[in-house]
Amino acid sequence: MFRSSDPAETEAYLSRQYAEVTVHASPDARTEVVRHTADRFSVEDLRIGCEMSFTADPLNAVCVVVLHTGTVAVRESGLPDEVFGPGEVFLHTAGHRPYGGAVSGARYTAALLHPDLLADTLQACDKTARRPILFTDRRPTTAAAGRQLAATIAFLRDSVLAPPPRPRPPLIDTTCGQLLAAAVLAAFPYTTPGARPAAAPGDATLQRAIGFIEANAHLDITLADIAASIPVSPRAVQYAFARHAGTTPLAYLRGVRLARVHEELASAMPGQSTVTETAARWGFAHPGRFAAAYRDAYGTSPSRTLAARPGRTAPQGPATAVPAPAGGVPGGSEAGAGAESAGGSGPAARRPGRPPVTHVVRERCLVVTLWSPPDPDRREGLVQYVRTLLDAHRPDCVVVELPPAAATASAAATVLTLHRHCTARRVPLAVAAGQSETRRLIKAVQPAVPALPEVGAALEAARGLARG
Repeated sequence: MFRSSDPAETEAYLSRQYAEVTVHASPDARTEVVRHTADRFSVEDLRIGCEMSFTADPLNAVCVVVLHTGTVAVRESGLPDEVFGPGEVFLHTAGHRPYGGAVSGARYTAALLHPDLLADTLQACDKTARRPILFTDRRPTTAAAGRQLAATIAFLRDSVLAPPPRPRPPLIDTTCGQLLAAAVLAAFPYTTPGARPAAAPGDATLQRAIGFIEANAHLDITLADIAASIPVSPRAVQYAFARHAGTTPLAYLRGVRLARVHEELASAMPGQSTVTETAARWGFAHPGRFAAAYRDAYGTSPSRTLAARPGRTAPQGPATAVPAPAGGVPGGSEAGAGAESAGGSGPAARRPGRPPVTHVVRERCLVVTLWSPPDPDRREGLVQYVRTLLDAHRPDCVVVELPPAAATASAAATVLTLHRHCTARRVPLAVAAGQSETRRLIKAVQPAVPALPEVGAALEAARGLARG
């Protein structure tokens, strides 16, 4: 066990045991490390009361973390750069590459496994599997798999390794090591030389289903039609949406249709159409239910959207933020979304029942505001929606604003995911985050992303990158 409140002593110990770390000043620098070891694996409880950054050579061990409090940011080539918050389970390092990141006031449990333990466990079930095992993501494939892995680690720590030291039969260590390795392999996506990533088929099903829905939303299509277009079973389509988008195929279809109604109402010329006609054309036959769904998604009535169409004189003021349609962001019933400018605040910008994201286009720069931190299980659905905004507006640059209520590790992780998509499209991205901790975590993981306190400064940084 190691316990110290001296930052210099903590820095020396952690650098000696794990990686080269730099400890930053903190009011509470208390650090505790309790290690439980077995043959080819260990489980460790760590409390890092200070803030620190670290760089490390390959650890030669796969490290999985269950984070209880605080935040941890990690970067490592070959895996996504991520920032994690309380309650998350993640792959800290795959063990065979240099890595780095930052820790801020964190308490967590870490399980370290020798790579041969994982490979031996896999080959016991699949004789054709080749070494090495290459993990393709830091996050578990499902929330349930993450919870099962966390429970397995806790069981080994509390019921097998933690009791007073006494000789354990080698069979216990061997069996427990295999149990831990199996739980890790079941939780995280991986591949082996010559194999395809396990998650690829589900992603392909989802993308083909989304393409069919968006191309045929104006028609009377059913779940069976969506499945037949791929072709897979209806159950496979439902599973792909549940696993990768956090919603259902028909809920996504309703969201697409609602967005099309909004686009038509917002762009209709005077006398061109009515709310009832437009809604009916997109399959909303019940005016009352349609109006309620529209208000939940956009924070206003469809008639007011139509009244603000081109040809009417709009009041002067800040740019209006456009909420994401509920079908576009799974979990859109959560609190959030502003009704004012992308930098707005106050009660009007935080109505219950609104999606947690709004957007506005300012001089060919897309400003996306996350009003509340996205659920980690549904982060991909939110990212998918922002990708549709990139396709629709084709901006020169992107700014992601994180108001104080949204400046969390989960939101920072979403920013880094969006950065990867924007980089692939050669669209510069900057971040406006009021909390210095959030800016520091983003810079620790991805130094290329400008992270600034205010939207205006982030806009200038993003435009400067676009011009350069």
